[in-house]
Amino acid sequence: MLGARIGMVSGKQRLSFILFACFILPLFSGCTGGPPEPTARLTADRNEINVGESVNFDARESTSPDGTLITGYSWKFGDGNSAETIQGYTSHVFTTAGLYEIRVTATNDQGGEDSASIPLIVNGFPEISLNVPTAVRTGDVIALDTSGSSDPEGGELTTIWNFDWTESEEDFVGSIYSFSADTSGNYTGTVTVTDVKGASASESWSIAVLPRTYQVIWEEHIIQYEWDGYLEQNQIHTITHMPGTEGRLMSVNGTLTLAMDLLPMMLPQDNFSLTVIVADDGWENTVRTEQDNITQNSSASIERENMNPDSEDVFNFTADSLDELMQMILNGTDTRFGQGEWQWVIEAEEADPDLPVGEVDPDGGNDWELVVEFTVLVPRVSEVGV
Repeated sequence: MLGARIGMVSGKQRLSFILFACFILPLFSGCTGGPPEPTARLTADRNEINVGESVNFDARESTSPDGTLITGYSWKFGDGNSAETIQGYTSHVFTTAGLYEIRVTATNDQGGEDSASIPLIVNGFPEISLNVPTAVRTGDVIALDTSGSSDPEGGELTTIWNFDWTESEEDFVGSIYSFSADTSGNYTGTVTVTDVKGASASESWSIAVLPRTYQVIWEEHIIQYEWDGYLEQNQIHTITHMPGTEGRLMSVNGTLTLAMDLLPMMLPQDNFSLTVIVADDGWENTVRTEQDNITQNSSASIERENMNPDSEDVFNFTADSLDELMQMILNGTDTRFGQGEWQWVIEAEEADPDLPVGEVDPDGGNDWELVVEFTVLVPRVSEVGV
């Protein structure tokens, strides 16, 4: 009986020791019996960035039980890169878009460790798809197109065009821009595509705007103008026109003819003067009508030949437009005579009768007719394709 009691007491003692070891000792050495563990904490200065930007990570708020010290931090950035630091602070640059989990593991001087993690969104740059022609001709419509551009995250994009031939920093907003260049030359600019989070990509472009090529063949035309009227003594009539706008003036003949006085009381025949004035070229000439034969009307003529150089050859020219070509071939320094305003001035210098009848003037004036004929070289123009 006594022996049995002793055995029971020994069993109770062993049970008390086990309970003590399980519940009391962990207060001093941890429930699992391992080293005391720190508590890791992790923050970042940003939770969203664009590719290529840096993020600062801070684990300095991590703690360790009294009597222990955190001796190091192990970092895993989720992109295959890692780092070891003594201080609980580091930074990292992310070069690829995506969603990352950044993890830090804090270790203390007793070998205990704990981990914490945070997510990070790395926004990718838009991918520009730029479609522009490399060469066009003046006057053609030029379309600049970035409608095929895309955002890795599938968001909306904003497109801004900047043209080097303007002073504006933002010339047009939109994925497609069309314009027409009236002057040949090299047109350059930059397009920038930006997503909703501010990530942007830019690309420069260049377009050669070429002049047009024209073939010119000269054709001889005769252009005739006719005017008529009635003038009394000392009256003046002026005619103004521009005969050289459509071609190169080569020669001119202007003839003024007066109606014949048939009655004896109206004799002698009246005589007028005819003056031509081409002010832009400094040419002026005056003639007076005469009756060379009593059977003919009084008349006078003004003539001029070789006003501009002749041209029988076929030429190819380059110009930005048809208007520029016409200015070039018709208004050259040696081919522009007569391109401006012409004036024909008719004056009734001798319209008085010699034999008044009862103080009545039977011949107060005279009818006249002016016929002006120009020989003109007119260019026949056809465009030559590039």
